[in-house]
Parts: sequence; structure tokens; C-alpha cells
Amino acid sequence: MKLALIPTLLLFPLILTAAPALQMHVFDENAVTVPVQSGNAQPALQIHVFPNMAGVQPDHAPLKQHRQLPPAKKSAFLAYDRAEMYVRTGYRRDQLDWTIAGPNNAPNILSELKWKDIEIAEIRFGTTLYTEDNWVFSLDAGYGRIYDGVNQDSDFLGNNRTLEFSRSNNGADEGEVYDVSISAGHRYRWQHDLESGAVYSELRPLFGLSYHAQNLKIVDGFQTIPAFGAFPGLDSSYDAAWFGPWIGLDGLLNVNEHWTLSLGVEYHYAWYDATANWNLRTDFAHPESFTHEAEGTGWVTSLNSNYQFSPTLGLNIGLDYQLWKADKDGVDRTFFANGTNGTVKFNEVNWRSFAANIGLIYEF
Repeated sequence: MKLALIPTLLLFPLILTAAPALQMHVFDENAVTVPVQSGNAQPALQIHVFPNMAGVQPDHAPLKQHRQLPPAKKSAFLAYDRAEMYVRTGYRRDQLDWTIAGPNNAPNILSELKWKDIEIAEIRFGTTLYTEDNWVFSLDAGYGRIYDGVNQDSDFLGNNRTLEFSRSNNGADEGEVYDVSISAGHRYRWQHDLESGAVYSELRPLFGLSYHAQNLKIVDGFQTIPAFGAFPGLDSSYDAAWFGPWIGLDGLLNVNEHWTLSLGVEYHYAWYDATANWNLRTDFAHPESFTHEAEGTGWVTSLNSNYQFSPTLGLNIGLDYQLWKADKDGVDRTFFANGTNGTVKFNEVNWRSFAANIGLIYEF
């Protein structure tokens, strides 16, 4: 075996001489050719350096593995910037009244119910989210407990509240109210103090949905016309609800780094529904004696003052006024104890509300 390798070793220099010249290709920014001299007559080793050609690969070159670059970071539409939560408590005073017509609109006002001086202790809470793209999203909810109020129930035989034949003046110091509103809008801001940046103003066009409910009671009956006086067992209820979309505009002025004033106005389109249980009417069905349906509008105005104790905690004082009316396509549907029902025109319902609250705001 060793003798057989001798011819091969003798021919090895000839094989190297006959082989093609070795070439090395290096890709770089400048193209140059660098000769490398060999110690014999065979062609010199050459190194070819080519310009960098992105994305171009010679057919005879080995394939390169390209590292996948991460995608460019984009700002999310709802990227979180800051948020605030608040809780407020205070006093609210409501009034609500409605009228219905008689059969075939005769008389044009058959019955009128009024709840006046409805005094309410309420608590409200909510949150507001601010995004990096200057969008703002809010949730506001409230609950109130009625602790005082009066009711008047009148019936008429003549048009325009004439020939009143029945009136009772009753208590209305029980019941509850509920409010929920959600909204979204965009912030437009103007800076006024260029040096400190502390004074600025904002406008916020808003749109949203809201739901408002008043669960009213009639108790402590007292018959005024005819003058029968007090009568026992009165415990009737009238549960009303307003819900629908709204648009609004908030204006805000940052007086300094601690104190901010804001004024908001909302215009609501509302569907109105109500269900009543007249517990002493034996000719009516129970617990649903009659229902009301109508469409209307509402205005809500709010004034707020915020004082910031620290970057995270502030004091809020707010005033709210609401004025609502539903008088379009009104229907009163009465359900009788014998299983029948009848409908008359629901003329209108009016709701007015004033509230004053104080509370804390936590920002994070």
C-alpha cells in the first residue's frame, strides 16, 4: 500500500500547476484587485474586492442568511397617557310633572301629577382616561336617596285645568335616583404662559350616551278636593327613565398650576319610559297600572372648580343644572284589573334638577 502512494505524491506538484488559480471574493465599499504572488510560475492568487451591492448575490456565491429587523415602533391609537378617578357627594333637588289627556282628547288635560322639592342625598363617582393622541374617554355614575318632597295629584273635567274635581296633596319623601353617562371626545389645547407653561385652556367636543332614572313614591295621602283630609294606605310608585345619545362641549381654563375651572354644556335626545303602580286603585292592574312613552330632549350644564393639592390628589367642587322635556309621540297605556287596557294621549313630562357636590380627584 505504501509503494502505491509514491506515484501519486510525485504527480502532486503537477496537479497543483494545472489547477485554476484560486480567487477570493470579498464584498466591500470600494472595488480593488490585490495580486498575491506565488513562489512559482503558476498564476498569482488574486483577491477581488467588490462594492457592497445590497440585495444582489452572485450566482456562484453561497446564500446569505439575513437577520429580520424588528418592525418600527408605532404609537398606539389608545396609548395610555394619564387617568383620573373621582368621588363626590352632595345635595340635589328635583322637580317632575306630567299630564295626560282624556279619551278623544277631551279634556285636553285630564290628570296632572307633580313632584316638587324632591330633596336628594347623592354620591357620584367616575373616571376619565387621557390618551397620547389627545382623546378623552369618561364614565360618570351616580346614586341618590330621596329624603324629602311633596306630591300633588289633580284631575279635571274641563280643558286647560278647569273644573278640578279631585286633588290630593301627599308626601314624596321616599325613592331613589340613578344616573350613568359615558362619553368620548378630543382635546384642543392652547398654552398662554409660554415661560412657565402653567396657564392654558382647552376645548373638548364630546359625544356620548346617558341613562337617568327617578323612582318616585307617593305616600301619606291627604285629600284636598273634596276636603276629606288624610287617608291611610297610600303607597304608589312612579318609575321614570330617560336614555339616549348626546353631544356636548367642555371648556377648561387652567388658571395656575393648582387651580382649574371648567364649564360644560350637553344636548340630549331622549326616549322616555315610565311605569306606575297606583296601589289604591282597585280598578287598575298591579304591579303595572299604566305606562308612559314619549320622546324629547334635555340640556345639562355643569360648572366645576378643581384645586390640586399635589400631582396626584385634588379637590373638586361642582354645580349641575338639568332641564328635560318629552312631548313627542306620547302614549299613556292603562292596564285594568279585568285584563283589558286602553290608551290616551300622554301630553308631556318635564324634569328639572339642580345639584351641588364636593369631592376628591385622584390622578395617576
